[in-house]
Amino acid sequence: MPLRSHAPSPPETDADIAVVALSGRALAASARRAGLRPLVFDLFGDEDTRALAATYVRLRSASGLSFDADDLIAQLGAHVPGGVPVVLGSGFEDRPELVETLATHFPVLANGRRTLTWLKTPEAFAGLLADLHVPHPRVFAQTAPAGVRTVEKQAGGAGGGHVRFADTAGGAGRYLQEFVAGHAASALFLGNGRQARLIGFSEQWCAPAAGAPFRYGGAAGPIRLATLLEAEVSHALDAITGASGLVGLASADLIVDGGRWWLIEINPRPGATLDLFDRAPLPPLLRLHIEACAGRLPELAIADTETFGGARAAAIHYADRPVETGTDPLPDWTADRPAPGTPIGPGEPVCTVFAGGSTVSEARAVLAGRLDHIWHGLNAASRQAAE
Repeated sequence: MPLRSHAPSPPETDADIAVVALSGRALAASARRAGLRPLVFDLFGDEDTRALAATYVRLRSASGLSFDADDLIAQLGAHVPGGVPVVLGSGFEDRPELVETLATHFPVLANGRRTLTWLKTPEAFAGLLADLHVPHPRVFAQTAPAGVRTVEKQAGGAGGGHVRFADTAGGAGRYLQEFVAGHAASALFLGNGRQARLIGFSEQWCAPAAGAPFRYGGAAGPIRLATLLEAEVSHALDAITGASGLVGLASADLIVDGGRWWLIEINPRPGATLDLFDRAPLPPLLRLHIEACAGRLPELAIADTETFGGARAAAIHYADRPVETGTDPLPDWTADRPAPGTPIGPGEPVCTVFAGGSTVSEARAVLAGRLDHIWHGLNAASRQAAE
């Protein structure tokens, strides 16, 4: 479809980069750290996202948590000046055709249709990993073999809310993946289409909900893995990047059990661990993303708590009942802050909560207390509003 058919020329703006994501706050913050003025498009319009944006545009959602393609194309055509690069965050993993359309009209700094198809089509990805001898769980189109425990997933899904135990897959785009037990970890890395550069590892955990036992809860880091395991992961990411043409910031979800590990999936875009790693002594990660998309990779040592001066943890606080945000501002150790009076339904995200500490364990302990503080504050505000 034409992007600017009968549309006026984009207005003047002082933005020098555009960010498009389901939630654009983390990328907007990274842009500011890089000295860039972001034009931000997302679905939520949180207060801190608007404060970070040079210009903000709220997008219309389609069914579920996804972009309305027609609205997205129209809004970009109306607001993004020619030549301004567009960074894509979450929300495009299952929309390679939409990415291809955007890339015909803008200088898009993201992975294209070919790479997304390789990495987010379950059978193709599993075949790629097998060819590269990367340890991974098996995938099945419809029914699990006898004796194999599996989880059902949505191809291109994100956030873990679509994952559940099952032995048959039902519905469009659903498939089965062999369940492997262990500790969840993530590897943040850069790709330039030929090779990868590992930035650091984090641990992750789930925030289970009814019907969504693997819903994403949070992450903490940096952590270090066994030296041999880190070398194996780094070698695997090199091979995957070269085979798929992956560029920019990306993350790899892993399961680690002692000296064994499995690659669960690749998230071929900047993700949630920006909140952990986009700080000194690392350069601004959005700058590294831009450089990597242009084919340039930096020399980096794998991040650890010593060089970072401690650990950081971040978690999503989900509402466990209908709540309404109060008029008092949320603490400054939160992000993705909705406007006062915003109604939030059960299971919906309220905000992101941050904490730090000298170790990952200490950061997670502080984080748990802050999550509890938010829970009590929101429920008190909701009771007052009901009186």
